[in-house]
This record gives sequence, C-alpha cells and structure tokens, in this order.
Amino acid sequence: MFPLPITMWLKLGAALALAIFLWWSGYSFEASRFERYKAEQIAQTIAKEHEYQVSAAKIEKEKNDKIYSINNQLLDAVSELRKRPSRATKADNKQTAAGCTGAQLYAEDAELVTREAARADTIRTALQACYQQYDAVSQ
Repeated sequence: MFPLPITMWLKLGAALALAIFLWWSGYSFEASRFERYKAEQIAQTIAKEHEYQVSAAKIEKEKNDKIYSINNQLLDAVSELRKRPSRATKADNKQTAAGCTGAQLYAEDAELVTREAARADTIRTALQACYQQYDAVSQ
C-alpha cells in the first residue's frame, strides 16, 4: 500500500521536524537580534533627544535672558526720554528744522525710535537663538 517502507516515512518525518526546528531556531535568533538592535537604536535616539532638549533649553534660557535685558534697557531709556521736551510744547514754535540729530528729537519721536530698536534687537536675538538651535541639531 505504501510505496516506501514505513521507516523511510519516519526518517522523512524526522528530517522535516528537524528542518522546521532549525528554521524556527534561526528565525527566533534573528528576531531576538533585531529586537536588541531596535532597542539599542531607540536608546540612542532617546539619548540624542535628551541632549537636544538640554541644548534647546539652554539656548532658550540665554535668549530669554537677553530679551529680559533688552526690555530692562528699553524701560530705562524710555524713562529717560520722558525728560525731553514734548512735541506739543514746541507746537507754538513755527520754526521747523530741516533735520536734527538724535539728541534733538522730541520725546515721542525718540521713544518710537527706541522702541523700534528694542523690537529689532528682540527679533535679532530670537533669530540667533533659532540658528543656534538648528546648528545644534544638524550637527
């Protein structure tokens, strides 16, 4: 009834079981090796992310300190500029000057120029912080 003897079927079955066992062993070995590799990559990524976060926090703190300093200087300058003569007090004077230096500006004009300069310094400081963060991450 069987073209091959039963022992041959047993040997083929054992060989098939051995092949399946070896395939499963190789697969599980490679799968565990890949999982270890993946875990190492995740750990390295988390470490780099932490470094970038620390660097970004440091840059952000420096930027905020500079902006705080700029705002303090602005407040000091504006309080000093209020001691200047106002344009309203000079309105009765019909004489107009063709030009003037910064020391001759009216209080309102000098305050506007000072505020714009402080705003420009704030934007420049934020841009420098942005460049520093980009350079820190791209290295």
